[in-house]
Amino acid sequence: MGSTFFGPIKITLFAHASLLLSFEQINFYIDPYVIPKNAPVADAIFFTHEHFDHLSLPKNIVGPNTKVFAKGGKIPSIQLEIGQKFKVSDVLVEVVHAYNVNKPFHPKGFGAGFIFSFPTSPKPTRVYVAGDTDLIEEMKNYSADVAIVPIGGTYTMNAEQAAKAISILKPKLAIPYHYNYLQETAADPKEFERLVKFFIPQTEVKILF
Repeated sequence: MGSTFFGPIKITLFAHASLLLSFEQINFYIDPYVIPKNAPVADAIFFTHEHFDHLSLPKNIVGPNTKVFAKGGKIPSIQLEIGQKFKVSDVLVEVVHAYNVNKPFHPKGFGAGFIFSFPTSPKPTRVYVAGDTDLIEEMKNYSADVAIVPIGGTYTMNAEQAAKAISILKPKLAIPYHYNYLQETAADPKEFERLVKFFIPQTEVKILF
């Protein structure tokens, strides 16, 4: 587990693909499969897809006003569609594509990524959480200040493909996730960092676990 700040937004990665975005008094969780017992209550929880290592709803982060959003799955939630845009606590949420190009695990339309636009000044801060995805054509149309991308291979991009994705997205900050939790997602985040610096040296990389 580790955390960092990008402006007023705190980004916490717990492990695997479980993360928390905190802004002012707002707490947004994405795929909270690995969450500590003392984690704060969620204002909203977002699930990228229905696989077991993503679609988990820990009771300790669910309060009476917690909203739950999901792309697929049987947990009671507000179901999302690719291309949808909506606001939660004045944060604009965009539901974007996340899929495999040459793997069978995540067909197009099965899962989603999210771009969160936080109402910062002088302009919104955009945080892209890629979900379980390969390097896809749609990334050319995404813009983000922060990009959180999978590097574990097998089910998603590997470190090299993720670094190429960063070179397309051109964020100010890149953060790797979805690696070294499941046996088949072994990866070296330092290799991702090295490749990002090679492809797009102006982007900072932070390794949080």
